[in-house]
Amino acid sequence: MKRWIAVILAVMLVCALAACGNKKPNNTNNNNNNNNNSSSSSVVPTTAPKPTESPDKEVVFGDMKITLPKEFVDNKALIPSDSDIKCYYTNTQEELAFAALNEEKSDFAKTKVQSLDDYLEVQHTNSKGSVTSEIKEDNGLKYFDYEAEGTNGTIYKYFSTAFESDDYYWFVQFYTTKEQYSKYESKFLEWSHTVTKA
Repeated sequence: MKRWIAVILAVMLVCALAACGNKKPNNTNNNNNNNNNSSSSSVVPTTAPKPTESPDKEVVFGDMKITLPKEFVDNKALIPSDSDIKCYYTNTQEELAFAALNEEKSDFAKTKVQSLDDYLEVQHTNSKGSVTSEIKEDNGLKYFDYEAEGTNGTIYKYFSTAFESDDYYWFVQFYTTKEQYSKYESKFLEWSHTVTKA
């Protein structure tokens, strides 16, 4: 099931990237009627950003929240309505995505999953078959990564971790192309450390 979720997420990232396109800005002030030989056509801001402006935003998903850079935009509309994915944000400029799905703890009452560590271990096991790391730990946060091929043939690499609230286990993932993963792994870890109960 997790492999299908990985494929769905990869397809959604490709769709989100395709929606952005590669349009060049429409420069209506192209100096066709102006003989000014200025060497620069860029606009320089006259004021610096206000120091109170935050480059980050808080994203609430169910009974949890995370702090993400403001470049991430909500693309939940790309998710099928019957999906377990409750939150889906993308940063198409940098080909990054964030997704979170939840499962009720009561669904695991008669299984061996009795803790967050058990839940993450199940997710890790379900991700086998692709290139999967061992479960790692950073300041109490346990995570693993794995690779999966998207429908377009691109290999994506997923940073995967889990959290719990009173009633749910949350499986949280960041992903990007395999080539970019090492550039963003520390950021995925940093953003994951911001997850708290809402």
